[in-house]
Amino acid sequence: MKFLRKLIGPVLLAAVVLLAVRGLLVAHTQLPPYSALPGMKPGQRVWVTLTSYGLRVPGEGLWGYHRWGYRSPAEGDALAFTLPPEGDATPRDTYVGVCRALPGDTVWIDPVRQLILPGRTSPDAQPIVIPGRQRGVTVTPANAHLLRYIMRHYEHCRVVTDQQGALYLDGRRINTVHLARDYYWIETLPDSFVLVPHDALIGKIVPMKRRRAAD
Repeated sequence: MKFLRKLIGPVLLAAVVLLAVRGLLVAHTQLPPYSALPGMKPGQRVWVTLTSYGLRVPGEGLWGYHRWGYRSPAEGDALAFTLPPEGDATPRDTYVGVCRALPGDTVWIDPVRQLILPGRTSPDAQPIVIPGRQRGVTVTPANAHLLRYIMRHYEHCRVVTDQQGALYLDGRRINTVHLARDYYWIETLPDSFVLVPHDALIGKIVPMKRRRAAD
């Protein structure tokens, strides 16, 4: 019995450590059939490093959202994130994409043709500045609907827009907004983008190394 206790103790400790590492530091997922991740194949299994942008502190229901070691993604990072549930759904689904622009960066859109542009390459091109924490963003017809979406779903504000692209907060028109979060311009599919706040980031995606076939 003494021998078994000496044997079982280290095994249980190793199992607990492994579960803690898997649950807190790294996770794995399978890529969807379609994605914009370069160099990775649909359905490929990948690691998600949960500490890349700061480790989420457990117990958010008690003391709110916090991260240890808050860090921002770099442009070009492949990452996993969540989006607000649609309809009556409650769990948040996991998505993957590539970070294409950081807070304060400018992206260009063509609102007439509904296109994302690499620069001011069209007479209809209009700039959208990626919102950042406590950075003033001027409301324009090009970004009003986008601001409405993130302010409703992430900033919990009562906002509406009109057909002219004006933004109203609690019934009062506003020309500049100051948000509480950093946002990132993420490409989920080729030429398909979404704005995601920092607290929706899960972690950076790292491909799993394939085992070499036996000689």
